[in-house]
Amino acid sequence: MMSDHGIYSRERLLIPISNPDILVKRTCFIELDVYAKREVAVLYPDDVPDIKSTHVSNRISSEESNKKVLDSLKRSMQVDSETAQYYWSVSNGDPRAALAEFSADLQWGRQVGHS
Repeated sequence: MMSDHGIYSRERLLIPISNPDILVKRTCFIELDVYAKREVAVLYPDDVPDIKSTHVSNRISSEESNKKVLDSLKRSMQVDSETAQYYWSVSNGDPRAALAEFSADLQWGRQVGHS
């Protein structure tokens, strides 16, 4: 805590979540964190971002963040854009659920003899 990297020297603290259920019915903002040098999903108290934050200008539009998630799903599933979009839509925008649904479909295909 005595170094330049202590919690007190940061503008905010990033805490990974262990239970994704806390995200249900919450609004996440995709932001570029200048310290982590990557995009992070940020939850604000009462789902309202702090307008005084220096990170406000780094917020990514919903359309752009959806495209990034879809691109990530496409790469993870190794499928075309339309297939990624399908699983994204049937999972109500939940990437984990989309991947789980895709995996279940692959497993079913293998069981019935499709490859």
